[in-house]
Amino acid sequence: MQFGAAALFVQRVMAAKPQFVLTNENARTIAEICIRLDGLPLALELAAARTKLLSLEEMLARMDHRLTLLKGGAKDLPARHQTMRATIAWSYDLLGDDGKMLCHRHSVFFGGSTLGAAEAVCRAIDSVEIGVLDALESLVDESLVLKKEMADGTYRFVMLETIREYALEHLEASGEGEALRRRHAHFFLELAEEAEPHLMSAGREPWLVRLDAEHNNLRAVLRWAADNGETETGLRLVGALRWFWYYRGHIGEGFQWAENLLAMPAASARRRALCTKRWSH
Repeated sequence: MQFGAAALFVQRVMAAKPQFVLTNENARTIAEICIRLDGLPLALELAAARTKLLSLEEMLARMDHRLTLLKGGAKDLPARHQTMRATIAWSYDLLGDDGKMLCHRHSVFFGGSTLGAAEAVCRAIDSVEIGVLDALESLVDESLVLKKEMADGTYRFVMLETIREYALEHLEASGEGEALRRRHAHFFLELAEEAEPHLMSAGREPWLVRLDAEHNNLRAVLRWAADNGETETGLRLVGALRWFWYYRGHIGEGFQWAENLLAMPAASARRRALCTKRWSH
């Protein structure tokens, strides 16, 4: 209860459900709900109102579809505050064309991006080009993207998950999803392969830190490769990340990705061919 988000959520739950009692058993679920809702006050209030019908565990299970869950605010509130979707849409509608386009394009990142990554992945898709720097500034101004200063003085741009869910809907509607995910995959594969030789040298630490920051994006590429039959991309990324996983204690995760990708048909055929080549020598 010393954390503002949890305190607000519990207070609102008690208002909706007077018999509710905070316990050691439900505290962890409450913390998970607050995290999944990014600590946003309106989201917490709308979720708390749902406890009239849902248990905390049932609510947590629905967090993959937050925007469907987060509605039903007080009737005397402005319309844009009665659902989370309407609140985000209100800010989204204030953006210019480039800002709207970057909003849905940036949702392809997991855990945010650097400016360079946003420009490389999002600037131009199918000859539709946007000014990423100015568009990103507008997203920050409308609080649709958070700007976080890193230890080296650069900035990282992070979209809260509740907002990202909204932006992903626009990404799918735009028809750019497949191209964006492929470009995202190629960008982070190139980053990992650029980092690989440095990870085997005394100057590895800055590269390890950089890969740490992009770990969720790298996982997303591996997941995309596995789900879409992009075996070559997945296996190249597994190979490039092996020293990162070793030095950061993720060997088990790396082994699992390698197993999953090598089990794919194209990978199995390649492995048999390589065995034949070794046997012939």
